[in-house]
Amino acid sequence: MGSGPERSQSHLISYQIEFKDSAAKSLAKLPKKIQRRIQGVITTLATNPLPPASTKLTGRDAYRIRVSDYRIIYSINENILTIVVVAVGHRRDIYRKD
Repeated sequence: MGSGPERSQSHLISYQIEFKDSAAKSLAKLPKKIQRRIQGVITTLATNPLPPASTKLTGRDAYRIRVSDYRIIYSINENILTIVVVAVGHRRDIYRKD
């Protein structure tokens, strides 16, 4: 039962959300309806950076969350309570390396 207070404190912590320039540009190019859905999910990451729907990516220090056919790739910096949105895009393109 000792985890009760610890659990409630985790909900009080809020992470700062930052975007890489390329992720912000990719998000801006998407249809407005999808933009709103993705922005809603990103906003919830501020209070819960590891929701049950998130997946740790193999070979990278990053996580993925699905929003329909789109993916949000983000990293978490626990030391300064920051989430950096690394990439946003369609599932067929998001994992390709340039």
